[in-house]
Amino acid sequence: MTSIITLFGCKGLKDNPKFAFADGVYHSRVQGKKAQVYIENTEDSVIVYALKKGWQRLSLKASSLPKQSYPQKANAETIRANRYWQNGFDVDILTIPLKFRPSAPSFPRQFSNNLNGAVYLGFRNDTYRLSYDRNPIGQINQKIKHYGISAGIITGLGATAMNPYVTSNQIAIEYDGMIWSKGAAVIMGIDNFTFGIIGGIDHLLDKNSVYWLYNGKPYLGLAVGLNLN
Repeated sequence: MTSIITLFGCKGLKDNPKFAFADGVYHSRVQGKKAQVYIENTEDSVIVYALKKGWQRLSLKASSLPKQSYPQKANAETIRANRYWQNGFDVDILTIPLKFRPSAPSFPRQFSNNLNGAVYLGFRNDTYRLSYDRNPIGQINQKIKHYGISAGIITGLGATAMNPYVTSNQIAIEYDGMIWSKGAAVIMGIDNFTFGIIGGIDHLLDKNSVYWLYNGKPYLGLAVGLNLN
C-alpha cells in the first residue's frame, strides 16, 4: 500500500503546477531591488515582465511593461542564475509511515509503522532558480531547480496496534485501534520530492484509551506529502 501511495503521490507532485516553473506572478529582484514580476513560458524561452507597484489596480498591457527574455545570446548575461519565489497558503494530504515514540512506564521507546493519514494546513514558500549553461558544442540549456518549505498544523485518523503489552496487561486481546492525530509539521520540497517532520499527539478512539500507554503522549513522525493545491 505504501508503494502504491508513493508511486501515485510522485505522479501527482510531478503534474502539479506548484512544482513546475509555471506562468504567474513571482517575487524576484529587478535592478538589485525586490519587486514582483510576471513569468510567461513560451516554446523556447522564458519572458520576465517587471510589474509596477500597485499593478493590481492598473490596466496593464504586455507591450507597456519592461521585459527580459531568456535565453538571449550565448554570453555571460544569459548564463547567470535568477531566483523567483512565491508565498501562499498550503493544503496537503500527508501519510505518516513512521513514528518514533519515547519510552513509557514499563515499555521502551519504539518505532511504529502503521499507516496514518492527515490533512495539513500551513504557509508555504516556493523558490525557483532559473539558470542556463552552454554545452561543449555551444548550445544553451535551461536548468530550473525548485525547493520549498512550509510550516503548519495537521489533523487526521490512523491505526495503532493494541495488545496486552501496550496496555500494561489491562486487555487480553489484540486488535488495530483507531486513533486521532493532531500536531504541527514542517514540510520540505526539493524538485518533485516532498517530505516532512511531524510533532504530534495521538488519542485512541475507543474505551481502552485509559489503558493505552501512548494516549495523549507526544511522538515524532516522518511524513510524505501529496499536494492538493
